[in-house]
Amino acid sequence: MRQRRFGTPELAVVAVLALLVAGALLLGGGKAEPTRTVVSPERLARVERGVEQIRGLRFKRPVSVEVMTADEARAYAERETDGDARQAVATGGELMMLLGLVEPGYDFDSLAADLFGEQVAGFYDPVEERLVLVEGVGIDDGTLAHELTHALEDQHYDLERLGDADGVVYDGDGAVGESGLVEGTAMLVMTRYLERNPGAVSFGEAFGQLLSASAARPLPEAIMRSLTFPYLAGERFVRRLYGTTGDWRLVDVALRDRPPASSAELLDADRWLRAVRPERVPVPAADAPGAGWRRISQSTFGENDLRELLRDPLDERPAGRLAAGWAGGTVVLWRRGPLPAADCAAPCRARDALALRLRLDSARAARRLRSALETWIAVTLDGAGVDADEVISRVGQDGLVQVGGSGREVRVAMAPDAAVLERLLR
Repeated sequence: MRQRRFGTPELAVVAVLALLVAGALLLGGGKAEPTRTVVSPERLARVERGVEQIRGLRFKRPVSVEVMTADEARAYAERETDGDARQAVATGGELMMLLGLVEPGYDFDSLAADLFGEQVAGFYDPVEERLVLVEGVGIDDGTLAHELTHALEDQHYDLERLGDADGVVYDGDGAVGESGLVEGTAMLVMTRYLERNPGAVSFGEAFGQLLSASAARPLPEAIMRSLTFPYLAGERFVRRLYGTTGDWRLVDVALRDRPPASSAELLDADRWLRAVRPERVPVPAADAPGAGWRRISQSTFGENDLRELLRDPLDERPAGRLAAGWAGGTVVLWRRGPLPAADCAAPCRARDALALRLRLDSARAARRLRSALETWIAVTLDGAGVDADEVISRVGQDGLVQVGGSGREVRVAMAPDAAVLERLLR
């Protein structure tokens, strides 16, 4: 992936795939005219002035605007998903399927290109400092206000610096937190712009289209929720910061000095206000599974990821209550052989090993989570006990899974044999 874009939120669980669609505002207002005939310099200047007044910042320089056709947008996404990025998508998809978040065999390979070709209205690119709009997709003033907020904040706070790597572990959950801050600010500005300009197309219309998966390619529910999460949770977070002081000061502090480091801070802004940061959770060594295994992915695993994991077996509210005890998490995936593999359909449990490490805010919360994860294995993964104590469960034809840990620690391991499971749970 050559660059980071802002506009549409990130996939909470497949954080790498998220970077392929982050930056595109999915679905503009459907009643607007095609882009090339509508976005005149006069209209752009009018919306810019409205954004400046609401946000309390001034543009330092003109915003460069580029228009792409839908085919050009799809080709752009395909270029962005070449090479390492395409491999990262395959890895992220394997992880989602292993965890039961997406049905086996789902085609992740063309997802980003399909999103750009079918559902994207526009995106802001902080590397090139340009606003890209897609021809033929209805672009209303609310959409423009949203994307121009990104451009305005980029000129003041350098959005490109967000998401920079910090150490060996990819901080996917931290990227979701940062995306929620950026998206939440743009959402609040856009909402207030629409309130001041009632003739503009309601963002709710476009958002409703996205939620109903009305595009040619419906998305799995877990991906849909992950795409919308930074919009919704991010706006609530920004509203809380704004409401604390009655102005944008705390939002500016977050953008300049201390963006949210986790999805947990989006879900509970008090965490950010109290400067409660995620705890680092140690994971098995790179060679923990043994000879022949290679580590292909390591990332943080956040509160919203945990909510998604528990949503199927427990329903939304119980899952949210349990996940609220999250204090930190990391997930690691190893592979034996190539990924993808033509002779082993995804998820290839015979060649995958996974370690999920979580830390809760109390031993009691950890005990409750371990119990809930046993339910997740039985309900979501359709696992069945294979040993006398039913501690180890078989998933599919070739996979084993086990829950462990003590005190505040919760551990989950997946592997094709019990010896690897044991090593990953140590």
